[in-house]
Amino acid sequence: MQIKDKRVIVTGAAGGLGMNVSRELLRNGASVIAMIDVEEVAGKEAMNVLNAEFGRNRAVFFHCDVANNAQFDDTFKRAVKTLGGLEILVNNVGVINEDDFGKAIDVNVTAVIRGTLLGIQQMQKDAGGKGGVIVNISSVAGLYSLSQLPVYSATEHAVVSFSRSFALPYHYEKTGVRIMVLCPELSQMSNVKDLEDNLSRDEVIQRYIRRVDSVAHGLVYVIRCAQNGSIWISEDGKPVYEIQLFDTLPQK
Repeated sequence: MQIKDKRVIVTGAAGGLGMNVSRELLRNGASVIAMIDVEEVAGKEAMNVLNAEFGRNRAVFFHCDVANNAQFDDTFKRAVKTLGGLEILVNNVGVINEDDFGKAIDVNVTAVIRGTLLGIQQMQKDAGGKGGVIVNISSVAGLYSLSQLPVYSATEHAVVSFSRSFALPYHYEKTGVRIMVLCPELSQMSNVKDLEDNLSRDEVIQRYIRRVDSVAHGLVYVIRCAQNGSIWISEDGKPVYEIQLFDTLPQK
């Protein structure tokens, strides 16, 4: 899908990767970005920065706690109404919280599932839509196990599995919505002994990766070129690359 003139929603967009993704999409011609985040002050500042850079009303901010289902539903619908439609959704929101696993699941899993379903409802061809693209941001923690972060690892595995399942032909042939997963690296975290709890994914990425620009560039490539259901890794500041996961169990 070409990004030019497309209407976009990005969750977790107040800073870090979400802010960089929003900027990169506008740089590549997106018509308008709806930025959703629980951090109200930072979100409004990010919106103002992008509008100063790209022109008035190119970015609009919506304050929302995506873990609040009713609030998220209402905010998403208001965002789509403000945009006048939707072609691209980036589910970027996420936290690390090993103590309060309920919160981690609410934000990292439930909100991503809910956002994906809300996006499909707006774009699906079998309900009068034109199709579209959804990119769910997981991490490499969704592809292997992390001894320090078992809850976070479990939630990121859930994002990968849900996205791949919903991208299967059974759904895609009806909806025309491509769903892909982008997994930024977290390679340095295996050496962190005193990782602070309750960090947002953006804070983790900023603190341990510091290559958010390359991740945002990779996301643009994924939107433009990636096949439905594909999984992509961004690491070492290099171009993203696709990996293959087993769809069937190995034969005995």
